[in-house]
Amino acid sequence: MADQTVYSTAPSAATERLVHMARLLLKQWDVEAKAIDVVQSGQMALVWKVHTDGGPKCLKRIHRPEKKALFSIYAQDALAKKGLYVPRIIETRDHRLFKRYGPFLFVLYDWIEGTPFDLAIRDDLTAMIGALAHFHARSAGYEPPPGVPVFSKLGKWPKHYMKRCRQLEAWKQLAELDRDDPFSRLYLAEIDRFIEKGEEVLQQLLDSHYEAWVEQLKKRPSLCHQDYGTGNSLRGEDGNVWIIDLDTAAFDLPIRDVRKMMAPFLFDADQQGKTRADIVLEAYEEVRPLTKKEKEVLLIDLLFPYDLHELAVEKYIRNVPLAEAELAEAMAYEQAKWETIERRLASL
Repeated sequence: MADQTVYSTAPSAATERLVHMARLLLKQWDVEAKAIDVVQSGQMALVWKVHTDGGPKCLKRIHRPEKKALFSIYAQDALAKKGLYVPRIIETRDHRLFKRYGPFLFVLYDWIEGTPFDLAIRDDLTAMIGALAHFHARSAGYEPPPGVPVFSKLGKWPKHYMKRCRQLEAWKQLAELDRDDPFSRLYLAEIDRFIEKGEEVLQQLLDSHYEAWVEQLKKRPSLCHQDYGTGNSLRGEDGNVWIIDLDTAAFDLPIRDVRKMMAPFLFDADQQGKTRADIVLEAYEEVRPLTKKEKEVLLIDLLFPYDLHELAVEKYIRNVPLAEAELAEAMAYEQAKWETIERRLASL
């Protein structure tokens, strides 16, 4: 499931074709559509809200490679049956969790009505993070059915770090070809120290508890959402926190989700000096405490210059025009982040 707001930017004729497509697809399920709204369309993503006598449903075309899609579909089904607050998958008439049409998999879920969270509100933030911790804890030990591919990132962080460092180095060649661009001039002048820092962080990771933790979790892995945030969680009408859009779920260290939630809030402090990143970690540990060694791995992962790398992807891979000021801001953030995280590491 995606954004719960009903909208469509497609022309009327295109919308009508998509509604017709949904009606044809829905013949594979034992549901009767009273009305169908096109919620998301464009590129590969397709989501419909299907109104039925049994409540609203979500028909979705999974925009993922099939092996990864199958892993997430079966994982979500298992978690829903286990009682986690994730949307239930509705089986087809022939008792399958999805219908394949061409290269695409289509899935029908319960539609979750609810209210999005506001991360500026402390209670909303802690509720979201508590739900994430429960998701990690209760998904531990999940085993895909025989024949279902396994999507795991356990043990792959070092390779991901190395790949990103190599990309930052390689993009210097593209910047050299565009020296008239202020962004590229700044990139060439400053990027080496960020590449060096990325390589240092890689060594810190290898020297940490990371590899031992990976081996431990391989015996009983837990799921990471990988895209958790306000767009993929809701306060349901039943009062529970629902986690949606599990398309990217994979086996990994649970702190990968925590790191992504902490990073934007490292410098957002209240009057007592507590940051929202601190609140994220505290809320998580109320449900799922971390050891000192596990916190160290979390902080090391926070040190890596992910934001700067993503900005460079926008510039040199997606060819998005970017101002020099945006690069300067990203570099300043990474520098400040290093100083903050290094202090936290020293105080563990």
